Amino acid sequence: MLVAPSRIHQATLALLNVENRFNRRLQYPYVLFTASEEESAMITEEDKRKIDWITQGRAKFAVLTEESWDIPDFYDKSRVEESLHTIGFSFGYRAMCRFYSGFFWQHPALAQYDWLWRLDTDIEFHCDIPFDPIDRMMDAGALYGFVQVNEDANWVQPSLARNVSEFLFDYYQSHSTCADAVSINGGLPAAPPDVNHGFVWHGKEGIEKALIGEAGSNEWTKMCMYNNFEISHRSIWESEIYTAFFKHLDQAGGFFYERWGDSPVHSFGVAMTLRKDQVMQFHDLGYQHQGWAYECAQLDRCTCSQDDVAADFDDQGYAWFNASTL
Repeated sequence: MLVAPSRIHQATLALLNVENRFNRRLQYPYVLFTASEEESAMITEEDKRKIDWITQGRAKFAVLTEESWDIPDFYDKSRVEESLHTIGFSFGYRAMCRFYSGFFWQHPALAQYDWLWRLDTDIEFHCDIPFDPIDRMMDAGALYGFVQVNEDANWVQPSLARNVSEFLFDYYQSHSTCADAVSINGGLPAAPPDVNHGFVWHGKEGIEKALIGEAGSNEWTKMCMYNNFEISHRSIWESEIYTAFFKHLDQAGGFFYERWGDSPVHSFGVAMTLRKDQVMQFHDLGYQHQGWAYECAQLDRCTCSQDDVAADFDDQGYAWFNASTL
C-alpha cells in the first residue's frame, strides 16, 4: 500500500477492514510505502501504534527510492510543467503511476515475496473471505488476479497505444528466434501464439497492426484491469518482455509528458505476457474503491445489497476471457 500522510486515516480504516474480513486469519504481512523520508516523518507515532495494533505487528513502513519516484533527469522539465497545466493530474499522481508501472516489485522491502497483493487507502471489502485468494490462484495455475475491467480515457494518454505498438514490433523483431515465438500469417513478426493481445487491441486487424508497429489509439480497446485491486506473481513484472516494455515507455516520457496510467500499462503488460487461463477474476469479495460502483455477491457472508452503486453492476471481465485472437 502506498500511503500519503494526508490519507493515513483512510489507510488505517482500510487495514482494519482487511484484517476483519480475512487477514486476521491469513496473517499476511503488510508493507506501507511512503514517497519520501519527509512524508514518512509526517506520519505520527500515534498513527503507527494504531496500525501496529490493527495488524498485530505485521505492518512495516518503507520509503521509496528517488529513482522510483522522482522525474528522471532525461525528461524535459518544461514539457512536464506544460502537461501538468494542459492535461492535469498532479506530479504525485503521475509519479504513483510510474512507480506501480515499473518499480514496486523491485523495492527491497518486497524482495522476499513472490506474490504481491496491492491495496489502496480508500477501499472496502463488503464480504468475509473464508478462503485464501492466492491459494485459489495457485491451484488454478493463475499468475494475475483482478475484480473488474474498466475502460480508460485516451485524452490523458494520447500517445500510449502508439508507443506500445512500436515496442511490440521492435521487441518481436529482435526476438524472432525465441523458441516460444512463431511467425504469424507470414508477414507479421514472430510472437507468442497464446498470449492475449486481443484484450487490448480491437480484433484481428487491430492485433496485426499492433504487431507491425502501426497501431494507435483507434486500435486500442481502452480496456484495463482495475488494478487498485491486484494480486500478481512477480514473475510477470520480472519477465524479459515486461522489463523491456517498461524501459521503452519510461524512455518515451509519457508518465510525465502525459498521464500514462499504471492500469493500462499493467493491462498491456499482462496481455503480452499471459494466456487467458493464467488470469483469474474474483466475483465474491465485494471489493469497492472510493465509493464507486462494485460487484455485490449474493452470499450470506456479504453485508452489501444489490442497490445504489452495486445495482446491475457489469464487471466487464468477459473483455479478457472472450478477447479476439489471431
